[in-house]
Amino acid sequence: MNEDRKKRGLANSNLLIAMAITALIIGSSNAMANQTASGSSYKVTEQMQIQTVTGVVVDANGEPIIGASVVEKGTTNGIVTDMDGKFSLNVKVGTTLQITFVGYQPQDVKATKSMKVVLKEDNELLDEVVVVGYGTQKKANLTGAVSTVDVSKTLEARPQSDVSKALQGVVPGLTITNTSGKLNSKPTMTIRGTGTLSNSATSNPLIVVDGVPMDDISYLNTQDIDNISVLKDAASTSIYGTRAAFGVILVTTKSAKKTDKVTINYTNNFSWDTPTILPNYPDVATQARALRAANTRANLENELFGMYMDDNFIAKAEAWKQRHGGKKARYREMIPGDDFDLGEDGSALYYADWDVVGIMFRDWKPAQSHNISIQGTSGKTSYFLSVGYNHEEGVMTFNPDKLNKYNANMNVTSDITNWLQIGGRFSYSDKAYTTPNTRRNTYTYMWRWGSFFGPYGTYQGIDMKNDIAYLKQAGDDKTNDSYTRIGAFLKATIIKGLTLNADYTFNINNKTTKSVGLPVICWNSWGGKLNTPTTAAGANGDTWVYQNSVRDNSYALNVFANYELTVAKDHHFNFMIGANAEEGEYQNHWSQRKGLLDDKLPEFNLATGDQTVGGTHNEWGTAGWFGRINYDYNGIWLLELNGRYDGSSKFPSSDRWAFFPSGSVGYRISEEKFFGPIKKVVSNTKIRASYGEIGNQAVGSNMYISTVSKRTDGNTHWLNGSNKVVAYDLPSLVSPTLKWERIQTLDIGGDFGFFNNELNISFDWYQRTTKDMLAPGQTMPDVLGAGAPKINAGTLRTRGWELSIDWRHHFNEVNVYANASIGDFKTVITKWDNDSQLLNENYSGKVYGDIWGFETDRYFTKDDFNADGSYKEGIASQKKLEQDGFVYGPGDIKFKDLNNDKEINGGEGTVKDHGDLKVIGNTTPRYQYGFRLGGEWKGIDIDMFFQGVGKCDAWTQSAFVMPMMRGADAIYANQANYWTDENPDPNADFPRMWPGNAGKGTVSVLDLGNHNFYPQSKYLVNMAYLRFKNLTIGYTLPKDWTRKVYMDKVRVYFSANNICELINKSNAPVDPEVNTSEAIANGGSSDYGNGTWGRVDPMYRTVSFGLQVTF
Repeated sequence: MNEDRKKRGLANSNLLIAMAITALIIGSSNAMANQTASGSSYKVTEQMQIQTVTGVVVDANGEPIIGASVVEKGTTNGIVTDMDGKFSLNVKVGTTLQITFVGYQPQDVKATKSMKVVLKEDNELLDEVVVVGYGTQKKANLTGAVSTVDVSKTLEARPQSDVSKALQGVVPGLTITNTSGKLNSKPTMTIRGTGTLSNSATSNPLIVVDGVPMDDISYLNTQDIDNISVLKDAASTSIYGTRAAFGVILVTTKSAKKTDKVTINYTNNFSWDTPTILPNYPDVATQARALRAANTRANLENELFGMYMDDNFIAKAEAWKQRHGGKKARYREMIPGDDFDLGEDGSALYYADWDVVGIMFRDWKPAQSHNISIQGTSGKTSYFLSVGYNHEEGVMTFNPDKLNKYNANMNVTSDITNWLQIGGRFSYSDKAYTTPNTRRNTYTYMWRWGSFFGPYGTYQGIDMKNDIAYLKQAGDDKTNDSYTRIGAFLKATIIKGLTLNADYTFNINNKTTKSVGLPVICWNSWGGKLNTPTTAAGANGDTWVYQNSVRDNSYALNVFANYELTVAKDHHFNFMIGANAEEGEYQNHWSQRKGLLDDKLPEFNLATGDQTVGGTHNEWGTAGWFGRINYDYNGIWLLELNGRYDGSSKFPSSDRWAFFPSGSVGYRISEEKFFGPIKKVVSNTKIRASYGEIGNQAVGSNMYISTVSKRTDGNTHWLNGSNKVVAYDLPSLVSPTLKWERIQTLDIGGDFGFFNNELNISFDWYQRTTKDMLAPGQTMPDVLGAGAPKINAGTLRTRGWELSIDWRHHFNEVNVYANASIGDFKTVITKWDNDSQLLNENYSGKVYGDIWGFETDRYFTKDDFNADGSYKEGIASQKKLEQDGFVYGPGDIKFKDLNNDKEINGGEGTVKDHGDLKVIGNTTPRYQYGFRLGGEWKGIDIDMFFQGVGKCDAWTQSAFVMPMMRGADAIYANQANYWTDENPDPNADFPRMWPGNAGKGTVSVLDLGNHNFYPQSKYLVNMAYLRFKNLTIGYTLPKDWTRKVYMDKVRVYFSANNICELINKSNAPVDPEVNTSEAIANGGSSDYGNGTWGRVDPMYRTVSFGLQVTF
């Protein structure tokens, strides 16, 4: 089987090379043939009928239109205008030329030797061509839910190295969430919300680049992108089959275009980033008082690593603050007697107040990018070549991470004959990321024990046991991620109206990681003595070298034919039929060895300790037949029917193939004769509807095969003394009836244009239902030793709406525009096999993302208790919520007794009996919106973009939100106002201090949070925000200036990203865009209960300037 695979891979490579070479050779031969006389009388006759047409295409103001398409009607013979709007083309005598350009009305003109064509602006843009599945359609004829992205404003005109981040807030219904601001972090994208709840399935959209799926859109260079369409409903996506269950993002890269001039474009950008929102600490005395209040109440010793938070410590901290004028200390050598007290035995008391933010974070971190592209035509062969480079650095002062990204792209097309075009594509991306392996999470510890403990200075030139020491002495984590895509394609015009398309693409993704764990030598400030530096990490041979290699290869083959037919002038048909096949193989190998002999030579053969290896290997394949019929009656009645017969290796042979149909209709009322009297006001009205079904095959590999897991961990040592032995789990249970998840989508929408389509409005309402969703089977007895298999037993329903508005107008020389979009959805589990209906599990009727908790009433006062501490009459008891020595009293949180049983509890924790619990919020981002304003005047352009979320909640268990969640750690600057006996303020931000509040309480269905911080309405984080996302100001130099230095176009610009938050309702010192559910795992701990939510790389504000030059 491996030999077959190798042969197949070699054959694929040879096929691609042969096709690419053939395209180049034939293209060159054609170019030469044009200059070589033919002996055929037929050729002589044909050439006598050819004339050279030259001309210029301008707008109404006489300005040249760059890149306008000039095509000999009825053929593929064409060219695009140069930087002066000029063109030269060989055409038959008496032929008609079609001149088109986006935003202008197309024109058909008779070819003459010298021409000047004036294009009129087309405000309605209904003739704009939109990229859809396996083809294009006029925007006016679309009947599905499709959104397009203004690439020139979203990507080209402003700096952005990551495509997905640039799309945030631009497309209604497209949700993009960020886990952190880490250089190599990947945002999560969903279209119209979550589509499945299966742990092994995903709701991510399919990303299709130049007709072929791509798993990671970050490989793309933003400057190479020509067009982006987002397909949302089943009628639009079903043509792509099983991988497109939850929407499609179609990306078309810049391709070779016919031109009579070689064009060179160069762009650069230099930027600087600074964190948006960071937490900080109050002064040391305030931190110490809070620690003392918490420890005293819990009857704990009032100390932190041997340092007592008593009056003496507080006095020293206040004296230090006074000596230093209230300023925090920067990184420097510590002075005994001033910054800390040093005992004769080496013990230390640290009380200096260190500027943690100023020490650990750079004010501005640099980044730069450079891109160059070349486009031209030689004979009948056109080409587009580009290369790009991007460099970014992390925000840490010490040993910041670094990311270098390289891109190369080549696209070649050749007209072999007037009916056959072939071409090849090649793209390459390489990302080199280096980050320090600190052996622990930097942010978890930096935001843990306050600004006095670490501490953040040196003694005798040696660092203390803090993040600085770990960063400066860290080994490297180096990741090289390369992606190569090689493809070939052809397009043949068989007869008039009938075209055949075929393309083959081979994807190669190689990723290698090398991680080195080195020792950390520092002063042990964690209760140690300052006599001799200690090895804080990496002692006793606990150093290592780790390597991981991933090879992920796939190929895709598409063959499809289109046939256009017009009957009796008014009846227009377009038939498309095709086939698609994809196959992929993933291999992963990792190995680790401990005990490095030399820290400077971290290699496997130079280590002597334990070594472990592991890996994974899987293969997958999909195939399908698809077809589409489009019908257009005189531009009024529109119909589209789609069907796909799909197969996937993810399912057993009995359920491997399935048929998925879809259809859509449209009615352009504005094209009816009776609509004429109001068309000057209402220039376009189209009502459309679609319904379809598509299968989801992203459900994990081999789920229908019973597998055995191998175990080599320490849990098997009891089998043979202390020796590790090989052991195996029992075979997993599988469902013999495993089949597709089926997604059914209904979409009803309308597109409206007003005032000659200067104002355009689109609206969609949709319902998406996921049936046969994978869900847990019935619980099996523990004695069986295996869990229940997944079965197709769940149903999920999402309902939502989207609205977009676009306006543009011309005031003589001033062009202005504004657009806005907003969308909302709600997802409900309508069927789930869970008879108990526990609140912390899925159940029928549950709204996805609901947060259950108590409703906060107020703080308890002395008047709520009797002298013996019991509750007074009329005050609901909270005794059932108490644990670990915590007893409610004055200054603690009082919850509302919603069921009036005089006792606060969670009942049985079920939907039917939930006691005093209620739904207090929802984690789903609701009312996501964005709006853009801008204009152009005499070469000056300005663009402003705003983006936000209207409603989103989070229950975080975060120490940033609620003090001392993990334990007796530090408090933050936003937590200094808390209830005390001396300050019994009913409006204080926080209740009486208590150490350790993030663990599980007594209410079984509330997984985390206890004492004063059970999940509740008061400390729910409101993640709604409105952000001034981007401002870009550019100036294009007059052509009279640039031509003197042989440049066609020069534009300079200034841009700023994440400028400010106009609305920020969060009470947490964390950027509101940080995804609450994913930030925890990316913050270094999967333990939701340790209070580390939000301890991640910060998001950034960016200022930059750049240059765009065309030669």
